[in-house]
Amino acid sequence: MGLPFHRLGWFFHRYSHRAYPDWAVVSLRGMVTLLPPGASVLDLGGGTGVLTRFAHEARPDLAYTVVDPAAGMLRYVPDFAEKRQAQAEALPFEAASFDAVMIGEALHHFRDVDRALDEVMRVLRVGGWLWIYEFDPTVFCGRLLRFFERLLGEPGHFFEPDRLVQRLGERSIVGDVLEEGCRYVFRGERREVRVPRG
Repeated sequence: MGLPFHRLGWFFHRYSHRAYPDWAVVSLRGMVTLLPPGASVLDLGGGTGVLTRFAHEARPDLAYTVVDPAAGMLRYVPDFAEKRQAQAEALPFEAASFDAVMIGEALHHFRDVDRALDEVMRVLRVGGWLWIYEFDPTVFCGRLLRFFERLLGEPGHFFEPDRLVQRLGERSIVGDVLEEGCRYVFRGERREVRVPRG
């Protein structure tokens, strides 16, 4: 079942920016300032493109692409960004296509998180950046959100920060976490995979 995101585009376009506290937006904009001119940025599970709008205000020179499975959300993506309808688990891009990937309040909606993270690893260039905004399920408001999401038929794949850092580290994405209350941001860099010598 799950939430009818294809019918909620107008609502998210109008109100979703309010879900991001100032400190998270500052962190996002800080990440995009690290990118070279004209870098390519993927807003994964980006809905109406709220993260893309935040980032564009700091770096209008970058090339933004918003991916979401719901056509009703994508219709509100700003004109300066490319939009693609696709699942996070099967991205329609070649390897190493992006200099940065942003995932805001979307990771817990992915049906297969491991497969989606593997796709992120595939399309993100070595030296590229990953930014994730999520909720800590060990804190009361995070537990409450997970309860209601699962009640509505959503996957509810919420990760406590240390566990997410570990999963990303296993994929050679190394970074740190900024947390306030039940919300947190992961910001990290994709490192080159080292193959052990036999």
